[in-house]
Amino acid sequence: MGATILYGTARLRRSLREQMVNHDGEMLHAVALAQQLSAEGQTNPGSWLSDRSEQLALALQLSQLRAGVIAVRIFDASGKFITAFPPYVAEAELSGDTLRRLHAFQPVSRYEPKADLAKLFLFREFAGVSSNNTPLVEVNIPIHQHGAAVSLGAAQLVLDARGLETEFRKLDEQLARQSVLAFLVSGSLLAVTLFWAYRRLEKSNELLRERTARLLHANHELSLAAKTGALGAVTAHLVHGLSNPLANLQEFVARGAGAAEDEWQDAVAAARRMQELVREVVRVLGEEGGSDRYELSFGELAGILSTKSLPKAREVGVQLAVNSNAEGMITNRHANLVLLILENLVLNAIQVTPRNRMVRVNFSRAGGHLVCRVSDEGPGFPPELRETIFSPCRSTKGGSGLGLAISRQLANQLGAKLELTRSSQGGCDFELDLPLSVLTGKRAELPVIALAGTAHGGQTPN
Repeated sequence: MGATILYGTARLRRSLREQMVNHDGEMLHAVALAQQLSAEGQTNPGSWLSDRSEQLALALQLSQLRAGVIAVRIFDASGKFITAFPPYVAEAELSGDTLRRLHAFQPVSRYEPKADLAKLFLFREFAGVSSNNTPLVEVNIPIHQHGAAVSLGAAQLVLDARGLETEFRKLDEQLARQSVLAFLVSGSLLAVTLFWAYRRLEKSNELLRERTARLLHANHELSLAAKTGALGAVTAHLVHGLSNPLANLQEFVARGAGAAEDEWQDAVAAARRMQELVREVVRVLGEEGGSDRYELSFGELAGILSTKSLPKAREVGVQLAVNSNAEGMITNRHANLVLLILENLVLNAIQVTPRNRMVRVNFSRAGGHLVCRVSDEGPGFPPELRETIFSPCRSTKGGSGLGLAISRQLANQLGAKLELTRSSQGGCDFELDLPLSVLTGKRAELPVIALAGTAHGGQTPN
């Protein structure tokens, strides 16, 4: 933009300077033509201006119309010097280009900013100008008979151009101010336009980054769902294949176990636990695909969770407290998923909590959500694993690390959120945030239910 303004200003400056230089030539040529017409009415047209003295007289008359004329030369039609005034003006010749334009009856003006007076005057001390770098303007006017097609010669007037040079400086200053103003105005408009455009581009980039982040998150969730979905299919297949062998194993171990043999008792308990898990999975799958529909209160849900988790807590000497302050009813399908999630969280909490310490489960309502919080008093997660605890194969207990990943996918099926809200050396808090849409709202909740268990035989649910 700056280069364009400079180029335009330079062209305008050159054009205006040419007009200012040529102005004197055009004006004096017009006056010369008027004087020729006036003189031809008083003298013989055939002899007018044919004499060199008449041509010089015409040039001198023209010189009186313009201030600053310091010399006059007369040239013939071929451009050769004839005479001059004052007499000490040096001889000169017209250039070919100037001569061609004079033959076309056009005045020719030439500006010389630093003229050498030694080339103009034989004795420059008589010219009234002492500098060798004086600006001059040469004005060449064609001399010809009115109506004739042949040039008779040319008159050259040499003018002191110091006044013109002052006008040039004023013109340059004015053009410079206008150029700077044009640059500032156009630059400001361009800057505002670019700023507005870049702001829009920045907002578009922000939106694109947000959408990309959401897309990456959705892709991660889909990938996780695919992994856990495949795991679910494999688990269903294994459950179907292991159901009968586990029953036979339990019967065999029960027949071979002695009263004093602890290892056999542990094997019996493990086999029984595996069979219970199989039955639980079969029950949940059956209810999901069946037609049975019923509702549970959160107090009942807390009781079921306590009944299932309390034996394990007593076995390892951990206290368990399950409290419910939530109101509302939940369908059996939703309750099954909630129980699967909470059982896994409670089992994890019991495994990491030291003996004689507490694991707490609390059902409460916060605003437009139902919150199920599971708190333990274990050592917490290492900082490097906190960002990936819900990803498969990220276990801190030596297992496969699929429990939390499956729990989050089950939460997603409910439209809920499962998050780790606290992790420190004093324990962890997991929160299952359920939307109110899981409630049926058909029955009021019972009063608060508090359940606790210890290794020494604490309270059990009613």
